Amino acid sequence: MNTIAYTFEGNLYLNITNRCMMACPYCIKHKWKNMFSGNDLKLTKEPSVKEIISSIGDPKKYKEVVFCGYGDCLIRPDVVKEVAKWLKDQNVKVRINTAGLANYYHGRNVLRDLEGLVDVISISLNGSSSIEHTYMNKPMFKEKSFDEILNFVLEAKKYIPEVVVTAVKFPDFDISKVEEISKKLGVKFKARPYLNENEK
Repeated sequence: MNTIAYTFEGNLYLNITNRCMMACPYCIKHKWKNMFSGNDLKLTKEPSVKEIISSIGDPKKYKEVVFCGYGDCLIRPDVVKEVAKWLKDQNVKVRINTAGLANYYHGRNVLRDLEGLVDVISISLNGSSSIEHTYMNKPMFKEKSFDEILNFVLEAKKYIPEVVVTAVKFPDFDISKVEEISKKLGVKFKARPYLNENEK
């Protein structure tokens, strides 16, 4: 428990919260009982900035440092900001993975605070309409969520150099529709594999 930093495919990942704006039934934290890549990512408490930095060690050893764990890191934007600043002071590439609902969740534009501190933001969009997205992801804000995520993508372009919309290649899911949405928004698209029990 309380694994804060873990490595995967040459990157260092930071698990800073288990809270999320989504309740996706396909999320690995539900499927695999908190285990991923040999790490138990269930947190009994959320780590402080000092604890996160202490867990990182030498960040220059990694291709990039990614805020991604068993929750949405932008539930804690002030913590992300402080840790990202520490990383950028060492010329480390920083990426954020998020569900894209942080601005609506906090009632303010958290992206402004990340300008100059984050190189890439990956925004998950599993669904090509508000109805499909709500059905697949069980978001906290229900059918409002889809449009809020699209707004977040557009806003992110103002502050972060590389914005990527991602979607999982689920069986019977037309991922091409999400790719088309990404093109219309003027951002990159990345298809993510649908992991099963044998690929953890």
